[in-house]
Amino acid sequence: MPEIEFNVDNIAKLAMLDLTDEQRVLFTEQLPSIMAYVSKLHEVDTSEISSSAYLTDLVNIVQADEVLPSSEELRADLIKAFPCEKGDALEVPAIFE
Repeated sequence: MPEIEFNVDNIAKLAMLDLTDEQRVLFTEQLPSIMAYVSKLHEVDTSEISSSAYLTDLVNIVQADEVLPSSEELRADLIKAFPCEKGDALEVPAIFE
């Protein structure tokens, strides 16, 4: 396999990783061997496998939401137990920055 140069900083940016200088050096050394290992998948003969071999007719297997009634007392207790609220809304930690 020809030697390919990888830009670890670009890969880290795409993966949203903050690398230390030590990690950057380590990944720069390891990445070519990781990619060589993954490239071995090209050696697997898949000519006998249909491209639709793993497709199913399932369209949507997600269960629909169901609204259940609750008492005002239970609702008030749950809101009181919630760590943070803003007005009538309950605030949860952000997932995205």
